[in-house]
Amino acid sequence: MNWDVVKGVLILLLAVSALGTAFVLMSASGPDKAGCIARALKSGIPVGNIERVCRLLDK
Repeated sequence: MNWDVVKGVLILLLAVSALGTAFVLMSASGPDKAGCIARALKSGIPVGNIERVCRLLDK
């Protein structure tokens, strides 16, 4: 296995994760929504219902 490829993939994943975290923290009530999603996943709510449970859509 080519370790340079593995290192490159890990660096890419870390960069994408850091960007995602930054966007969540900068968005309006981002940390609250992220916390709601984490609690919903932890409690076993189906992924398809998280949008409705956490009120992620602005209607």
